[in-house]
Amino acid sequence: MTELTFRVLVLLTLVATVGGIVFDEIGASTLPKLLQEERLRIKHRVVAYSKAHPMCGLLRILLVIGYLASLIAIAFFVPFAPWLFLAFTVGWSAFTVIDAPHVISRPASLFYEASLLLNGVILALCFFSSPIN
Repeated sequence: MTELTFRVLVLLTLVATVGGIVFDEIGASTLPKLLQEERLRIKHRVVAYSKAHPMCGLLRILLVIGYLASLIAIAFFVPFAPWLFLAFTVGWSAFTVIDAPHVISRPASLFYEASLLLNGVILALCFFSSPIN
């Protein structure tokens, strides 16, 4: 794999991750009314918990920022970036499980699943092979 190919893969991961977040908000209005209400209840529960426990809310924000920053660091081949990316990916995934259930639209689920697959590909390339030949 060339350096350019690896960077394109990282860019695709960024697009899929940010696209999933954006399409989740845009696609929420296309959900049936009952699912929109349930989605709002879940969202309000998470926000209320974060307000009641400010450190938890701060941790959520830091996990998202750290995830994106470590992904960019991987694109520039910073030596410790794969370990940071692994830690932030596991942390973000843990909060995703804690916040379950999730109600997302079809376009958002496409981006969400693509993001998960691309995260796995990047981690596999970083830890189980030499990403650059």
